This record gives sequence, C-alpha cells and structure tokens, in this order.
Amino acid sequence: MTSFPSLGEQEALSYLWPPFGHDSADLDLFRSSILDFHAHHGRRFAWRETSDPYRILLSEVMLQQTQTSRVEPKYEQFLSLWPDFSSLAKAPLDELLFHWKGLGYNRRALNLRKSAALTEQWGWTIPPDEKAISSLPGVGKATTAALLAFAYQMQSIYLETNIRRVLLTCFYPEAEHVKDKELEQLLALLVAGIEDVKSWYYALMDYGVLLKALLPNANTRSAHYTRQSAFENSNRQIRGQLIHLLADTGAKDSREIVSILSRFDEERILSCLADLQKEGFVQESGGVYRIPRE
Repeated sequence: MTSFPSLGEQEALSYLWPPFGHDSADLDLFRSSILDFHAHHGRRFAWRETSDPYRILLSEVMLQQTQTSRVEPKYEQFLSLWPDFSSLAKAPLDELLFHWKGLGYNRRALNLRKSAALTEQWGWTIPPDEKAISSLPGVGKATTAALLAFAYQMQSIYLETNIRRVLLTCFYPEAEHVKDKELEQLLALLVAGIEDVKSWYYALMDYGVLLKALLPNANTRSAHYTRQSAFENSNRQIRGQLIHLLADTGAKDSREIVSILSRFDEERILSCLADLQKEGFVQESGGVYRIPRE
C-alpha cells in the first residue's frame, strides 16, 4: 500500500491534537498515537521487509529526493541485475547509469558503486558501526542513521524530511526557525522508549507523507529549510541529459552532442561536459565523449 485511501482527513489529523509537550506523558501519548496510526495505515515496500544492509542502502540512496512510485520498479530492477555489494561493485558505469535513468541526481549512482566496492573490506557487507558507515561516499548523517536503525535495530537519530515535518507539526506548531539539533534531541527522547526502532521510523515517515498531503509544509519553519532550485533549463538538467544521451545512444563527438542538445547554449553544454569528465562520469578520447565502462 503506497497511499492511505481508507483514511479520512479528520481521522488523520486526530493523531495530532492537542499539540504535544516534552514531558514523559506527552511523549508516551505521541508514541502510542503514531504506532497506532502505523498499525492501521502503514505502507508496505519491499525494502521494509529486509534487514540486509545492501538492500537498505540501495533503497535509501534511491529514495533521496525521489518519490516511492519511481523508486519501486527501479529497486526491483537493480536487485535483479546486481543483487549484492559484490555484483554492484563490478557493474559497468555505462550500464549503471543507463538503468539509473529516471531517478535523477546521477552522482548518487556513482557514489553507490564506490560504496559497494569499499564494502569488500568488511566481507561485502556494512558493519553496525557509525564511523564505518559514514566513511562511505555520499553517505551522510541521515543515511548512516537509517542503516543503523533498519539493518540493526539500533536507536539511532534518524531525521529526514518527513520525520522533520511530523515533529514540527506535532511539537512546534507555531515555532519558527527550529533547529535540527533541537529536533534531534526530541527524537533521542522518543526513540529511547521504542523497542522496534525500524517500525517506529517507518511510522513517523508514513505520517509525514500523509501530513504533506493535508497541511501546509511545516518544514518551511525549519531553520535549515531551503527551497529547491528550478530544474528546467538548469545545469543539472543539462548534465542529466548529457549522461543519458551517452548512456542510451553511445559515444559522440562534441559537435554532435551540441547539435542534439541545441535547446541549450553551447558554452553551457561544453562546460557541463568538462565537469562530468572531471567527476569521472564521462571520458574523452580524440574528441569523442563516452560513459566509461569501468
């Protein structure tokens, strides 16, 4: 279930009121309310049915700024092609980027493959060690916490956009410029009373998804909120089209590339090509650009 068709707006918002305080009674009431919501309306995804660090890292990376409806088929496809860290580490980059198409932010795919290669030192897995996990390319604070919680049921402090929305709505309904440090301290209090950490964080995320559909975005009241820049006609759009052009149709010289992407300025195209080359996404030889296989 990827939506909440049986849940009316009034029932959904009943889990919120009155706003909660930080005393033990309110924390207990909030926990029971969120877990009750999840018991009746929680969503199900394949990556929630596993504790395999590979599958959890794969899903977490794919889900960054990407809707679950786009991730679900890609997640299954990746597992069929590369079922573990060892196979993903050996995946040709051009194939990886070809199958990543539709998820956006191609650097995530490159970092994922680099991370897979680094897990060889741990026997092709990821240990329950915060320092080790955070050493992987592109793995930040939230992804580290997710791996600790979802693979190992550790009481990590997992603050992502949907969870932030729930905490701001339920505990800080009028506050502005709320810092993540304060929310993390609240999360630490909440998770300390939880046995099934994995289900707890899934419950918070699901309720955050529901609130997004029902209420104005509470995350704008976060001290760390920034509006995402427009994608249309951005360098990010040019980079994505360059990668998928070369991954889908093979090597091309710069004149052909500029001709195909003629809606964009030539200088910007060549600048993006140069950046992609520096970052390892693209190789150039004799004036011809291609996605490297290795």
